[in-house]
Amino acid sequence: MDSKNNNSDFEDYRRKMHGERQTESRPVVPAPKRAVSIAFGIFMIIVYVGVGVLLLVNFFRWDGSFTWVRIVLGILLIIYGVFRAYRQFVGSDYYNK
Repeated sequence: MDSKNNNSDFEDYRRKMHGERQTESRPVVPAPKRAVSIAFGIFMIIVYVGVGVLLLVNFFRWDGSFTWVRIVLGILLIIYGVFRAYRQFVGSDYYNK
């Protein structure tokens, strides 16, 4: 038996026993599931930034002693929304582990 034939037999055996290995580091995700996760991620970014802006402009009428809580929470929500938008754009969310 020559080495070329032996090597192809071994590759056939390996494929049968172990299956095809993925060459990428990301798992294969069905398109509908990926589309839903992208849409949900964009929706949540809008919610985080939107509620943060609403808190900063005092839409909910938190007056008095809650002023500092409103400002800090609004800034944190906007920062988190920007962070989530960055992760969504780069693609490091959900199925990229």
